[in-house]
Amino acid sequence: MKLLRDMTEPELAELMTAMGNQIKATAAVMEVESPHFALLLFNDPEIAQYVANCDRRDVILALRECATRLERRETLERV
Repeated sequence: MKLLRDMTEPELAELMTAMGNQIKATAAVMEVESPHFALLLFNDPEIAQYVANCDRRDVILALRECATRLERRETLERV
């Protein structure tokens, strides 16, 4: 099995596309309407790869919000 850093661009594109398609398919089965997603993959946290189905600016905002909650050890209440 390869590390992400050892994959060629076509291999990486194929992997990320397949994973994005799986997320979309799973959301459809679970009847989740049009979820936006960003999936991060990394072997080295300083070199992350991502696939998303939304605007890059929205991914950045979502990652910042998530990082803040992670640093504060906050969770969102669900009812």
